[in-house]
Amino acid sequence: MRVGLGVPKKAEPGTGMNYVVEAMTTEPWVTLNADGRPGERLAHAWRWDADGKVLRLKLRKDVVFHDGTPLTARIAATAIRDMLVAPENAFIASFKTVRSVDVDGDDTVILRMPEPNSFLLEDLSYGSVTMKKDKHQIGTGPFVPALVNDQHVELRAFPRYYRGRPALDEIDLKLYPTQRNAWAALMRGDVDMLYDVSREALDFVEAETTVKTYSFLRPYYNVLVFNVRHPALKHPEVRRALNEAVDKQALVADALRGRGRPADGPLIQEYWAYSPPAHPFVFNPEAAAARLDGAGFKVHPVSGGRMPSRFSFDCLVFADDPRFERTAILVQKQLANVGVDMTLVPLPQLELVGRLRKGDFDAFLFEMAGRTLNWANFFWHSSDNGPFDSGYQSTDAVLDRIRLARSDEEIRSGVADFFQILHDDPPAVFLTFGERTRAVSRNFDVAGETGRDIVPAARTWRVARQ
Repeated sequence: MRVGLGVPKKAEPGTGMNYVVEAMTTEPWVTLNADGRPGERLAHAWRWDADGKVLRLKLRKDVVFHDGTPLTARIAATAIRDMLVAPENAFIASFKTVRSVDVDGDDTVILRMPEPNSFLLEDLSYGSVTMKKDKHQIGTGPFVPALVNDQHVELRAFPRYYRGRPALDEIDLKLYPTQRNAWAALMRGDVDMLYDVSREALDFVEAETTVKTYSFLRPYYNVLVFNVRHPALKHPEVRRALNEAVDKQALVADALRGRGRPADGPLIQEYWAYSPPAHPFVFNPEAAAARLDGAGFKVHPVSGGRMPSRFSFDCLVFADDPRFERTAILVQKQLANVGVDMTLVPLPQLELVGRLRKGDFDAFLFEMAGRTLNWANFFWHSSDNGPFDSGYQSTDAVLDRIRLARSDEEIRSGVADFFQILHDDPPAVFLTFGERTRAVSRNFDVAGETGRDIVPAARTWRVARQ
């Protein structure tokens, strides 16, 4: 199978060549099921000790690396120690809590912590298992890299893959400068799969009879985050009003072209412990205006060419991705309808990230991961390692409670309280979850779970019978 990736130099997360290669050649210790619960992968069983401070991972005995080396507990322990301190995993706070990694026999790895951490098992799904060999990292995945450069990658089926040899002998990945170029290559028959179909091209791709499209909800939400140090945005009642002023259904229809759903918090609805507030925000600009009046923010004239408004604030936006610009413009218009002046400030990525970390913003609009509780903790706990400083601390205590929880019931209760706090004292407007779409030639039979990304199941795809 030949796969075309239309990836600009400045691309959104999860679209680059390295991401695809890693997904097909390496594997995690556990995977995440559709409901966010951990599932078997290299570890086929696990057990917490009674005090919740020791996690025992039972490894499969039929796993080998691409060079034929068996995965043993000793090798696994070394790989986990390396994973815990890898710079790319710095965002995973639970990794920092592991004090030791030991082995028990040839198939059990023991992770010890000074206190319980309910995030750790989920977070092991983010750690790719590799072993260094001759200055290269080798994995245990279904495909082996045969050729790798910046523009082209060839992956060959790994015949000793423990879940069965892939049905496809080879997958070739080719990088194109734009999705339009990749789409043209698919139409010419130069590639068999378009890795990512843009929303602008989706209607045309779906109308093409030689290909079939596969859409799934990305576990990333667009969000408008407030700095609660701002003179107006420091008031919870003001932030509640701004939530009522935003029409999320319109954002889905216009900004996402109907390909997504509204967000009511920082977790996807499919997550097993998802528990939204009893009375979530609904679009009600009249109520928003009345709430702002009651908070003392009346519409008043403003000099300098700005619109008459209740108050104004600047909103930082990632300048190199039109997806955010479209959403930001629509939100700007909706807030203007209730007398709030939001000025958009487009910035390149490095400057944007720097200002967010320093807390140098009134608000910003970006996307955040929403698949697991680790991500919720990463973004909405005011710890020093967070990606932005908004001054918000209202959810710190409940997130700490969830982290220390030792039962499903405690986690569900904590998540319910977490969502309620986000409603009563909102740090942001949670906007939308968007879809992603793959397109594959009908010359291939594509297997995969409905509504989920088809790429992780690539080892089961086959050439279609003619």
